[in-house]
Formats: sequence, C-alpha cells, structure tokens
Amino acid sequence: MEKNILKKALISEKSFQKTLENKVSFIVDKKASKFDIAGAVADLFNVTVMDINTANFKGKIKKSRKGSGARSDFKKAVLTLKKGDKIDLFEIEKDDQKKEDSKSKDKKESATTESKDTTVKIREKKK
Repeated sequence: MEKNILKKALISEKSFQKTLENKVSFIVDKKASKFDIAGAVADLFNVTVMDINTANFKGKIKKSRKGSGARSDFKKAVLTLKKGDKIDLFEIEKDDQKKEDSKSKDKKESATTESKDTTVKIREKKK
C-alpha cells in the first residue's frame, strides 16, 4: 500500500452529522482504490470498515482581476464503520445526551433556572 492514501479528514457540518450514522469522510489520493482506502483506515485507526463510497470532484475555476486559476481536483471517500467503532477525529455528542447533561447540571445549580426550550414553552401556554 502507498503511504499517503489518506490526505486529510473532511471536516464540515455535513460530515459531523454523518458521524451519528457511523460514517466518516476523508480526502484521499486520486489514484487510490476502495480496497486501498479501507486497508489504510483499518491499519491507522484500528476500526472495521463495512462500506465505502467514493466520489471524484473537479476543482472550480476562479477568476480575478489578475487572471484565472483553478482549485485542485480531489477524491472524497465516505466510510461506514462497524457499530461501536469510532474515530476520535470525528467525536460529537448526540443532542439527546447534551440535553440530559445540561438538565442534570441545571438541577444541581438551582431549581429556578430553566433551559431556553422550556421557558419558550411556558410563555406559549400563558398566552
């Protein structure tokens, strides 16, 4: 296998939402096959890759007053991991866990403070 198959992790809002479905995204070498990518991720992060989707993207042409240029072409790989496997680069908490943690903190601080969601609901009931 080549050394530089994985170039960098793709970090965006969409990729972070996919982590809840055990999917992670990477920018990979344009010549790498799905088998090469799966092997590199399995060796590097000690996870089991269940499925791989790849897509080739052509760089956009940008124009300015001084001339024109082009962004580089790249290949994106979205990997589906086995349930229970995680990569620490893409650690994100689910919204339910955040709400439970914030509720337990609110109860400890004082009984009068309420989260923004509950105050909105109370105001709607009064009207």
